[in-house]
Amino acid sequence: MTRRTGTARTGVALTAAVVAALLTACDDGGRTSPPLPPPSPSPSSGSPDAGGEAPSVPNPLDAASLTGDPCAALTEEQRSELGLAAGSVRESAETAGDACRWERTEDSLDLADLALVPENANGLSDIYGFEDRNDYFEPTEIGGYPAVYTGLIDNRDSGMCDLWVGVNDSEVLYILTNLASADTAEASCGLAADVAGAAISTLGG
Repeated sequence: MTRRTGTARTGVALTAAVVAALLTACDDGGRTSPPLPPPSPSPSSGSPDAGGEAPSVPNPLDAASLTGDPCAALTEEQRSELGLAAGSVRESAETAGDACRWERTEDSLDLADLALVPENANGLSDIYGFEDRNDYFEPTEIGGYPAVYTGLIDNRDSGMCDLWVGVNDSEVLYILTNLASADTAEASCGLAADVAGAAISTLGG
C-alpha cells in the first residue's frame, strides 16, 4: 500500500482506536479504506473545546432517511453526473452506524464515503469545537448550509479531503473523498463539495 492513510477523523469522538485504524486500514484489494467517525461520544475522547460555534442552519433538513440507507443520499442521476458507480453500505468496527461508499469504476481507486453523524448535542458546532486540535480548519458553505473542511492531519494534497456539513441543529453529514487519480486539494475537496451538494438536494435543500 503506497498511499498515506493517516487521516484520523475529528468530531464527536476521537479515540486512539480510530487513529490506529486510520493508519493501518486497507480493504481486501490493498486499497486505502479509511473508517468513518463514530457517531456518538466516547468516554475516552473528551468533549469539544469550549467556544466552537458554527453558523446556524437556516433551513433544517430531515436526514432520518439516511440513518438506515446512507446510499439514498445520491440519486442515480446524481451519481451519473458525478461519475460514480452504485454505492455500497459499509460498516466499521469504529462506528455505530453505516456509511455509503461510491467508487468511480470497479477498477478505480477513487472513492467517496458519506455518513450521517446523528444527535450531536450542538450539531456542527461540536465539530467546530475541535478546531484547535486539527491540522486544518476551513469553514465554507455548501448549497446554503454551513460546512467546514477539517481533519486531524491535512492530506488534501494527497487526494484525501474531509468535509462536514450541518443539515440541522443536531445532525451532520460527513463526506470523505480519496482520489488516487488526482492528488490535489482542489480535486479531492471539489468532489466532496459536489457529493455534499447533491445529498442536500436529495434531502430537499
